[in-house]
Amino acid sequence: MTTDGIKDLLEGIVGPNHVFSSPDGPRLVVRPGSTEEVSRCLATMNAQAVPVVTLGGMTGLVGGTDLFGSVIGLSTERLSKIHSLDPIRKLLFVDAGVKLEEIHRFVSEHGLRYGVDFGARGSCTIGGNIATNAGGNSVVRFGMTRANIVGLEAVLSDGRILSDMGGLVKNNTGYDLKHLFVGSEGTLGVVTKAVLRLSRPSSDTASVLLALNGLDDALAVMATLEHRCGQSLLSMEIMWNRYFKTVSKAILKGSPPPLSDAFPIYILAQVEGVDADISAQDVLVRSLDDVDLIQESALADSRSGQEAFWSIRDGSEFIETSHPRVLSFDVSMRPQDYATYVEKVEKRLGEALPNAVPYNFGHLADGNVHFMIGHDNMVPEADHIIETCVYETLSDYWPTSVSAEHGIGREKADHLWRSRSVEEIGVMNAIRAVLDPVGILNPHVQYRTRK
Repeated sequence: MTTDGIKDLLEGIVGPNHVFSSPDGPRLVVRPGSTEEVSRCLATMNAQAVPVVTLGGMTGLVGGTDLFGSVIGLSTERLSKIHSLDPIRKLLFVDAGVKLEEIHRFVSEHGLRYGVDFGARGSCTIGGNIATNAGGNSVVRFGMTRANIVGLEAVLSDGRILSDMGGLVKNNTGYDLKHLFVGSEGTLGVVTKAVLRLSRPSSDTASVLLALNGLDDALAVMATLEHRCGQSLLSMEIMWNRYFKTVSKAILKGSPPPLSDAFPIYILAQVEGVDADISAQDVLVRSLDDVDLIQESALADSRSGQEAFWSIRDGSEFIETSHPRVLSFDVSMRPQDYATYVEKVEKRLGEALPNAVPYNFGHLADGNVHFMIGHDNMVPEADHIIETCVYETLSDYWPTSVSAEHGIGREKADHLWRSRSVEEIGVMNAIRAVLDPVGILNPHVQYRTRK
């Protein structure tokens, strides 16, 4: 069927105002306004074997929402309703297109919180978070997105609707199908609704920024905070010197950073008060009082002070504009492998592409390192050289992941074998063939074994 023919069919489902050409070319984008419209759109495209890519907040970093060839984009933009709050069970019922920041704001007004949070909160959608099993800053306390999803509604490629929106804590009647769709990157179905797990926040939080002389010291401080803070510990982030210095300079515009920018490693930790007899600030002070590895420290218990610290950690957009070309990587390993892995990557990078500049940061407690590597775009094979330095070095360690929280998309398909066995990839593809036999859903996200 021609593009005009498909367009006419889709307009008959969602209306002419909600089918249009994508900004980057002649490909169509359809914006259904309900689960039922998503169902009818997918059934139509499945019948015509038209490939579909689901579009959320467009904040992904691995090419998972690229539009190409004859593919049609299915946007969740109009699936933007917060349906209801169950205050007794502490559950929130939402559409997939609701932005993460809106969820945080809504539940905060009701004295609750949603545990997943990260820098793209203002533009990313909960559906996209689910599709990539997003992590973020508080995984040490709340886990990845998967741990915070209590119910889900998704539409299969042929239009069938799977709905598990009851939100029961206990339901051992067979397979828990909703977890198939968490982290599936739109390859098994289109998520349209979700039930989110909430919790009661503490109004008392404090953050500390620490300067350290190396990764071994960072791991020792982390172990101390985990032991002494217990359930009070919300986040444990790490920044290497170049990242801290560059982002601080960009944000503060000439004002001095909260700590000297001369140290190799910086930790940002956040705790909350869980005991009426001791404040969050006192928890941090007591936990670190006799730790002699700390070179400098800065403590903040006011909201504005903490936001200033976190703006540095979340300021990766300043790195993205600091070079003609910047590649982002998102790998994970055991925290005790951090030191030698990062050292090997930087040594290898310096030998293979001396003009490349690495900026390293990440989530210390859960073993997640983010590399942002900039270069001048003058060497034709620079991207390949950089990928080789990061991923081949990663293969020296186990267990590891080439994607800790960003997904596979198009960028990492050729490296999936480094983290998944032949048997695992085979089962993933088998599940996909059962739920999408025609192969229309995000066909560019490929689960490939080693070439």
